[in-house]
Amino acid sequence: MNYFSILREAENLTSKKLGGCGTVGFAKIPFPLAYQFLTREYQKEMPYRSYLKSFEGIGHTNLLKLEKVPTLEGSRWFIEVETIEGTDKLSTNFAYYYGFVEVQQDKSLFKISRITLYPEDFLCAAYHGWDHDAEAVVDVKFGEWCGLIKKRMPTKKDGFVKTIEVIGKDGSDYKFIFFQLTNNTDVLISQYKRKPGGPWELSNLDPESCLNNKTRS
Repeated sequence: MNYFSILREAENLTSKKLGGCGTVGFAKIPFPLAYQFLTREYQKEMPYRSYLKSFEGIGHTNLLKLEKVPTLEGSRWFIEVETIEGTDKLSTNFAYYYGFVEVQQDKSLFKISRITLYPEDFLCAAYHGWDHDAEAVVDVKFGEWCGLIKKRMPTKKDGFVKTIEVIGKDGSDYKFIFFQLTNNTDVLISQYKRKPGGPWELSNLDPESCLNNKTRS
């Protein structure tokens, strides 16, 4: 994505978050150009000053993953980025974020209508919780909460993509696609349902609703 190619050499280090020896990359020169990749509506929500502030302390941005996410409408992309961030300790730290980019057509161009990023925690994923693991998420959320699973098939892994198929108690087959982050957390990206003899179709089963219904009953 050209947007991240421009941001790669952009930096917004501050007096409290320092890093590098002199000028880093192209300093703040790339930010105004990158800002033009946002739709006019998104720019109204986030003025340039706020946009620039969102990069405060960041000296380098590297796009690690970019994958289109199947949706019933619109255009959505999964991203993972690696940043080098300044500190107040005469050192720099690597930080990782994942999220989603929404894209809309603006006249003859496609522009970014929304970016949502989440920081990655390298201690939480390693030491806590079942919900960082794709197999456990499927077993607990779709098995225990929704009572969906009759049998879970072996996980298929291709690079950072994990695919889990299950045979449902309702006679349908289900498929769950996860992306594995740098900190080894598995993020559920999409889910599909296939009725007997039919094709795979996008599904939108909400495990939280299953749990709420189960709690109330």
